[in-house]
Amino acid sequence: MSFDQQHRPMNASPVFGIISTVVAGGLSLIDASKLDAPQRRAVHAVTAALTGFYVAATIAGSKKGLVPLKTTAGIAATGIALHFADAGDTIELRFQEKLREAGAKHPRRWMAVAAAAATFAGYLSDRTAARKSRFEAVLGHPDEHERVLDSGVRTIAEGILGARDIPGAPELLAQLASAREVYWDEEFTSTAHFRIPDELPRAVPHNQVFPVRAQFTGPGGTLLQLLLHIYDGKLDMLTVDAADPDDSDYVDGVLQNWPEPTEVTHVIEDPDGRTVPIDE
Repeated sequence: MSFDQQHRPMNASPVFGIISTVVAGGLSLIDASKLDAPQRRAVHAVTAALTGFYVAATIAGSKKGLVPLKTTAGIAATGIALHFADAGDTIELRFQEKLREAGAKHPRRWMAVAAAAATFAGYLSDRTAARKSRFEAVLGHPDEHERVLDSGVRTIAEGILGARDIPGAPELLAQLASAREVYWDEEFTSTAHFRIPDELPRAVPHNQVFPVRAQFTGPGGTLLQLLLHIYDGKLDMLTVDAADPDDSDYVDGVLQNWPEPTEVTHVIEDPDGRTVPIDE
């Protein structure tokens, strides 16, 4: 699931916008003066329930607490809509008569159009606000910083790039000599991001995971590997992954520091796809 899907509120959904617009217009077509008492109560109940749902869907509130704000607001809106249902009928009838006096042959249709237009305008406003909030959420990422490349990262990368004569390695080693580290948090993370000066030569292929990996035994005995990622011909990042894909769930947060050079073994895939050690 993408970030956009995770953070899009219901009221910004096109389906919600279409349904709420149609419902608002449809309810406005109902003339309460032509209904008997049970029919009016039924219409009032449906209208109140839909009002409560609409308010709950559109209000911005936290899910924390004994009763979520959205639920509280929805229940309150339902109660208010029921309490003022008769007064609402009276106001609608007066407005209907005013439209007739102004020359409208089908005032209920005009009222339905107005209700639908107002609801759709609200949907567009909510959608714009949702896009803005998602954009601000992305901008809310911690500030980016830059520092001298960690000595452990540099040593690991040098070992991977120098373990075997592979096309692109000389260019990447030249980049590593001038590389700096980009970070967002002072705490240790098992991913190191590189920043490389633009004027340095680039490796070919431009986008790849360097074929040599550095394997080591992590906490708990899990076999881990360090991978060098190349993007657009430049060193992009050093990451930790499980040597066995079945152990991938045990990798996140397992490292507290980078392994020592004596703890790693450089490996490469042979023509049959098997991982074999490199004789150093």
